[in-house]
Amino acid sequence: MEARNHLKRTSWLIRQLYAPDAFARRDETDDKVFYAVDRFVEHLDSLALSTVEQVIGQLIVEETPVILDLMAGWDSHIPQSIKPSRVAGLGLNPNELAGNRALTDFVLHDINENPTLPFPDECFDVVLNTVSIDYMTQPLEVFTEVARVLKPNGVFIVVFSNRMFPQKVVKMWWRLNEEERVILVEELFKYVELFEEPRTFVSRDRPRPVDDRHAHLGIPSDPVYVVYADRKGPHPLVRPQPHME
Repeated sequence: MEARNHLKRTSWLIRQLYAPDAFARRDETDDKVFYAVDRFVEHLDSLALSTVEQVIGQLIVEETPVILDLMAGWDSHIPQSIKPSRVAGLGLNPNELAGNRALTDFVLHDINENPTLPFPDECFDVVLNTVSIDYMTQPLEVFTEVARVLKPNGVFIVVFSNRMFPQKVVKMWWRLNEEERVILVEELFKYVELFEEPRTFVSRDRPRPVDDRHAHLGIPSDPVYVVYADRKGPHPLVRPQPHME
């Protein structure tokens, strides 16, 4: 019965992708205008950010990976233990991208306007998408493109939480609860046949840092959800299940 209920829920979630208003947003003005405003702020609390960095560090097992930060801002959350040969950023704010010290190069590109990624086939070992999947208006197309630009056995790491810019989040996302959002991202991976079975890491209900401006409210640290999958290839890499140290 539990498996049957899961299938019913998944089927309902997939139908949301094809609802006429699934990707409607409260603010439908040009994204390039909205994101032209510099936002050099942290989008998660310090504990959640540390968690994101740890998970990314554990999942990237390549020695000198070529990384794409998809929908990048001023911080790519790549730990110092990772020694990439290249980190390309794709985003909309030139000042934030120029201020991102992790990036070796960047390109201004609106994937909601054109989901085709301006990169050749099989050129990245890792693609990161951190706290921005909820703004994608064409996620199936983007996931397909990510599979194209990933090398065989490369990994796509999708990180999200429950914080967002409400005016730009797509309707499909904000009407789902957090558990359903995890299932939805898993299903996006499954829709693209080039990906292996997705895996998930969840960190939530941890104490908020004492120096956080919201600590006095008694609410927990921002949750962190990570859904990731390797592109299929002949020699799969062993990626450890993330854990908190």
